Amino acid sequence: MNSNPENLDEYRVYLRVLADMQLDARFRGKEDVSDVVQDTLMLAHRDLEAFRGTTELERRAWLKKILTHTISNLRKKYRTGKRDVRMERSIDQNLQDSAMILGRQIQGDLTSPSLRLMNKELGERLAEALVQLLEDERTAVMLKHIHGWKVAEIAQHMSRTPESVAGLLRRGLSKLRHAMSDSSHD
Repeated sequence: MNSNPENLDEYRVYLRVLADMQLDARFRGKEDVSDVVQDTLMLAHRDLEAFRGTTELERRAWLKKILTHTISNLRKKYRTGKRDVRMERSIDQNLQDSAMILGRQIQGDLTSPSLRLMNKELGERLAEALVQLLEDERTAVMLKHIHGWKVAEIAQHMSRTPESVAGLLRRGLSKLRHAMSDSSHD
């Protein structure tokens, strides 16, 4: 990604991946992931002068913080009844959890001790690898392995055959496996 902090639109797909992991299914009928990303980018543009970071990591952390705040506000907006602490999870934690779930699919030979050693860095690498997938591959992989949908549900949602979705999943996981193994050698 470009190092120009004023070109925040280049982070749209990255933020979409993070928002898709974070946005609870209960809100998906009320709020679209694209709208959440758009709101996040609008806030970021508004507050761009306040950003003091200089590195790519600082820019991503700043955008993730704005995204977390945007999603938190949505939860408050739609919350009914008393506070649900389970919903008060950070994007970093969801990213780590998603990395662990997909890590089992991508690197099936990992042992339990090595799974415990996966950390925040793996989540970041996973998000970056997901951004590199074709949109349909990313959608299929995220719905299946992060949100737990069945292949038939994904096929119906994407207006595809189950066989087509299975192909998207195979190709997507293969690309993720390759990207994750390449990034671990950096």
